[in-house]
Amino acid sequence: MDSIILYVVLVVASFALIQGCLFFAADMREESRSLANELRLRRPTLADGVSPWLREILLTAPIRSFDNLVQTCGLTVRTERVLLGMMAIAVLAVVLLDVWFPVFSLVGGLVLGVGLPFIILRRMRKSRMAKLTRQLPETLLMMVRSLKAGHPIPACIAMIGKEMPTPVGSEFKRVSDSMSYGLDLRDALTKMTERLHTVPELKYIGSAIKIQSSTGGNLAEILNSLIQRLSITTSATRDCSLETPMRRSASSARLSASIPRRRSRQRDHSEQLPSRPRRQGQLRRCDTDDTA
Repeated sequence: MDSIILYVVLVVASFALIQGCLFFAADMREESRSLANELRLRRPTLADGVSPWLREILLTAPIRSFDNLVQTCGLTVRTERVLLGMMAIAVLAVVLLDVWFPVFSLVGGLVLGVGLPFIILRRMRKSRMAKLTRQLPETLLMMVRSLKAGHPIPACIAMIGKEMPTPVGSEFKRVSDSMSYGLDLRDALTKMTERLHTVPELKYIGSAIKIQSSTGGNLAEILNSLIQRLSITTSATRDCSLETPMRRSASSARLSASIPRRRSRQRDHSEQLPSRPRRQGQLRRCDTDDTA
């Protein structure tokens, strides 16, 4: 029964691998024909140019969440290629483990081909979003200065995309590029906040800009208050991250300082103990010597 299940899994994986290789070859030909690939603004969406049955699979909710993970972790590779690589690793791991450990071949292939890349991508996204959060106060400060200089909001966003480093610069550049293609400011910011849903600070920034664009108001003052709040939260997180090693070092110092004190106390206690009484023979000798 196990061999039948393994055979079915290998057949399905091989068929999907062939489909992915064909799609990869067609995509490479399309990219080689385009002369301005680096200047292309629109990112290829998920399931572009694939067969209808594979499109239905790629447009499901788990695959779309995985596509969001690939986009936000900073990879420039398309999601289909990442899935193709994971599938190839899983099939290769199953084949190799079936030779030495046939019992754990299927589980080992899933762990090496699916679980390990997923964990790596999540860690990459976490570190990238942490870096983006640290860059937000400087980004808002640049936007405040541009607004006070008289620049409109789209020009401020385009300036941030050019001047700021990644990941803030790349994300705001995508917003500016989508607006240059005709998308509204509110829709472009909504897409950015939905894409970067793990950063709650961007929701406040997007809401402030959208409210100001619709109702008006002094956006510079609102952004200044957001800068103060972000600075407070970043300083609090740094203090919390530094507090635990400081406490550990303080506890270890206390422990090391308490050890010699206990030894000195034991020595003092031994010195304070009364001397042993003399034996009766020694006492009698001392009495005869005194009488003599």
